Amino acid sequence: MGFKKVSDDELHEDINAFYANSGNKSEAARARGLRRKTYSDRLTMAQQRFGLKLGKVADGRIEMAGSTKRKLPRKGCIKRYILTSIQNNTHLHPGFKNLEALVKYLDRQRASSCELIIGTYSYQLAAYGPKAVKRGKALDNVDKELWYAPEAEPYIIDESVEIAPGLVWCGEQNILPTTKHPLTSFEDYNGRKSNIVPHAKIALESVASMADEATKFNFSTGTITQRNYIQKRAGILAEQKHTYGASLVEVDSDGSWWVRQLEIDDDDSIMDVGPKGTKGIHVKDGKVTKQEVTACIYWGDAHSSDLDPWIRKLAWGKGGMLDSLRPTYQFMGDIFSMNSRSHHEAKNFLQRYAKHRAGAEVVEEEIQLTADFANEANREWCEMVVVPSNHDTHLSVWLNEADFRQDPINAKYFCELQWEVLDAIDREDRDFSILEWAMCRAGLNKDIRFLSIDESFIVEGVECGLHGHLGINGSRGSTRGLTKLGRRINKGHDHSAAIRDGVYSAGSCSDSYSYTRGPSSRSISHIATYKNGKRSIITMWSHKWRA
Repeated sequence: MGFKKVSDDELHEDINAFYANSGNKSEAARARGLRRKTYSDRLTMAQQRFGLKLGKVADGRIEMAGSTKRKLPRKGCIKRYILTSIQNNTHLHPGFKNLEALVKYLDRQRASSCELIIGTYSYQLAAYGPKAVKRGKALDNVDKELWYAPEAEPYIIDESVEIAPGLVWCGEQNILPTTKHPLTSFEDYNGRKSNIVPHAKIALESVASMADEATKFNFSTGTITQRNYIQKRAGILAEQKHTYGASLVEVDSDGSWWVRQLEIDDDDSIMDVGPKGTKGIHVKDGKVTKQEVTACIYWGDAHSSDLDPWIRKLAWGKGGMLDSLRPTYQFMGDIFSMNSRSHHEAKNFLQRYAKHRAGAEVVEEEIQLTADFANEANREWCEMVVVPSNHDTHLSVWLNEADFRQDPINAKYFCELQWEVLDAIDREDRDFSILEWAMCRAGLNKDIRFLSIDESFIVEGVECGLHGHLGINGSRGSTRGLTKLGRRINKGHDHSAAIRDGVYSAGSCSDSYSYTRGPSSRSISHIATYKNGKRSIITMWSHKWRA
């Protein structure tokens, strides 16, 4: 059949796809990215090579499977769900007891209830015989019967459930744990509704929406069963990405909902920001204690001149998110916008005229506004770190490209800044930041730290010194591209929340920008890094950041 070069790994993935799609070869072929005839021939070859006989599966339905709906909590009450996944024929992780303890704790909160939901996924270890693995690794002892950990059985829901308006638990999904990107092709799944799928990895993707509707999110949960993979390439790679954890969903009586990631630490414990009124909770040895757990917050791109007032108050106002969590560090990307004289608008007369009419074309005033915001957001107990970002460098672009003679209102300030830049060159001060200098002259607090380009800043093992606009080897930065660094990273820049392998991406601090048009995946999302190095994306919605 001409498939001698097809590896054992690939053939086993073909077999897994057959069972994952209930024996439907057409669906399995699409999942594998193959023509149906090619896929069918490969299945035949797999059976011959491994001495297997694939069982026939017969099924069918005319109507598409729907979702059941959970009722909203009563007025003034909160309903919480903790959602995770388990693999067949695999023992539970010890952290499962702490997950149960967290459920009980949240269920006892005033005007609150909490439910644990577990989705299953299957993985066909028995497809491998003694000649398909390395010496001493034969799978002769693999149980041929399908079973799941009995402690988890009471919580299993393998059906589709709409747990909040526009948020669906996709318990019907059965995604191979070796799937590198479990959320691929879920962009249009369930239409405009957000989805949470059971899988062995924690992932998050934002899906573009129209300007007048909320961003759609797709999440995967992480798992509560131990590593149990076939020791071939796909399985060995998947072992390193295997993540013990869950998704925590909070739903209020208005139907608004918030999702956070719960990741289990090496000592089986769990940290979370906790319910309203707490600075954080730590679950260990089956006990929940209230304590400050947040090491740092990496905010969504600030863009001070575009900052929405409600976000400013919710994040940095008295008693807001910063004061509630009391992190040791807070990181600001794109703290400056350069809206007053963006080089993107240099040749757009209409936009510049609109800025003139709005009184928003004075660069020094925007610098002052940015410095005032930074001082307002600063706290003596929390070090503010400004991460070098693309919008921050727009000030340097203006000084390098603009003609001050054509800009009378900014001419004098332009020359003052230009002199400082040239003087820094004469001093060979390669770390000089004209934005930092200008903001300091505008009264910026001296304890606010500006990082230099390529300066690393690591908090609890997570790199926080990258904004995300600079990629590898001179390429444009992206969440996907930075995963190749092989390290855990907090970043911003995209304005779209994302979790992809070890890279977490924050959103923004504004609902809209003058320079954006069309559908957008933007969200008001921030990254909380806990004192154990685990992280969660916190999204502000309905003027709240948690229920």
